[in-house]
Amino acid sequence: MNFDETIISGRSAWQQAITELLMAPGPTVSMYSPDYADWPLNQLELIKALDAWGLQRQHPAIRMLARRFDVVQRDQVRFAQWRVRFSHLIDCRELPEDLPAPAECLLLPDRGLEARPSDGHRRASVCSGGRLHAAFERFDQVWVLSNPGFPAHVLGL
Repeated sequence: MNFDETIISGRSAWQQAITELLMAPGPTVSMYSPDYADWPLNQLELIKALDAWGLQRQHPAIRMLARRFDVVQRDQVRFAQWRVRFSHLIDCRELPEDLPAPAECLLLPDRGLEARPSDGHRRASVCSGGRLHAAFERFDQVWVLSNPGFPAHVLGL
């Protein structure tokens, strides 16, 4: 199958593709969304899969980039709790408004999902090979310019 030509269309197909990729993500994950509002991060089955995956890891393995994380903290409570339990595995960063954003994406070492411009409905392509490499390059360029965000623990007095 040529992943560069696999197109998904619609919000439910987007969420299904995200779920499938995160159920068995492999060694590393890089993801960007402006706010993760359309992501299925609150699904109990997904959190259980991430728990099992996280228990096998010792080193940071997830890079999560967003313009803001308030939607995750408010509406994706299970994932926010997972983020606290596995804080040693996930590095969260906020992309400043003055920097151009990469396409919304979920990137694994061997495959990825990248949103495509569309008129009013969600479209994305499943990618691998050169297209995946290019998506990683765009992600990495803004990752180094982003700021720490979505702390696992908030220190107070």
